[in-house]
Amino acid sequence: MGTARADTSSARIVFGSLNGLRFLLAIWIAYFHVGHMFDENGFGNLPVLRMGISRVDMFFVLSGFVLTHVYWARRRGKFNFLDFMAARIARIYPMYLVALALTGTYLIIGTALGKAPQTDYPVSDLLKCLFFLQAFGLTDTNAWNFPAWAVAAEMGGYVSFPLFIFAADRMRNHPWLLLAIAIGIVTAVQAFLWDAFHIHMNLATTNWGALRGASVMFCGAAARVAWDAYRPGRIGTYVGLAIGLAIAVVTALNQWGVPLIGLGAALLMMSLARLDADYGGTFLSTPLMQRLGNWSYVIFILHAPVYTILVHGMSVVGIEFVANAWTSLAMTATIVAISGPIFNLIELPARTRIRQAWQNFRGHRIAQAGL
Repeated sequence: MGTARADTSSARIVFGSLNGLRFLLAIWIAYFHVGHMFDENGFGNLPVLRMGISRVDMFFVLSGFVLTHVYWARRRGKFNFLDFMAARIARIYPMYLVALALTGTYLIIGTALGKAPQTDYPVSDLLKCLFFLQAFGLTDTNAWNFPAWAVAAEMGGYVSFPLFIFAADRMRNHPWLLLAIAIGIVTAVQAFLWDAFHIHMNLATTNWGALRGASVMFCGAAARVAWDAYRPGRIGTYVGLAIGLAIAVVTALNQWGVPLIGLGAALLMMSLARLDADYGGTFLSTPLMQRLGNWSYVIFILHAPVYTILVHGMSVVGIEFVANAWTSLAMTATIVAISGPIFNLIELPARTRIRQAWQNFRGHRIAQAGL
């Protein structure tokens, strides 16, 4: 099934199913946040929707897996941290700024119309958000595009990425031990957050979010190292996929902790990648899912400010928004519909220009991670 069959003999191997999975995770988070933002104690408190919190950890594992594939398994020569960070900034910063600009525009227009929001939006927090500091416990609020804490949390993983590469190099011949160590680190972080601050790790966002992001991304990095030894055959791979998905879903529903989410997600990523590499891919690797996967970051980073503008715009004309299954679906469909044009007109050109400018400055090409 699918069209994104990877060539295991090629250094350019890609995992289309993981790109397609990004879209599913993004729209689930976008759907969950409708209830979270506009009816937190009602519709937004349904257990199946609260699972959206754990989808962020699956994103972290996915990022660690793919980045390790690109910068460890495919790299030639030494890992260059400056090139790595330049590529990450080119990928995430343009739309990150667009999201903040949307929030600022909403505040200006709302104030001009006499509909200033009751939520506080400190300018000092905006300045800190420009430098991804909201997941390091340095902001007073999380008002400026609250889902972006996860992007800031990934910065913790980016800064730690040389350590991931070091561990991958040293533990190449002991991949399963490395994965066990990675799960153990997440377990230790979870225990630390609870014992020291009484914070559940799956709720650590602006408070210790960067530590959460870095540790869970390391699970993804370790999973990519283990993937080289993960060859259970076609049926075994499908079984592994089902087990990984079951672990992640059941753990999320019962709030059994981030370490199990990391374990389930790691097995899920390894299985999808193996299906892509050896067995023709999955429906997630089809051309349609690749296109939607490319839009996933736009969906993730813009959905909250877009929802806020839409709901408050309706209130201006006398329409009361009620969060339920159907209105959440309509909101999610709206953000998906606008994400394609935004990706093509803003994100992709901006990313390309920044990468090209850096490559011209450095005098060589930099790696393309695709997420």
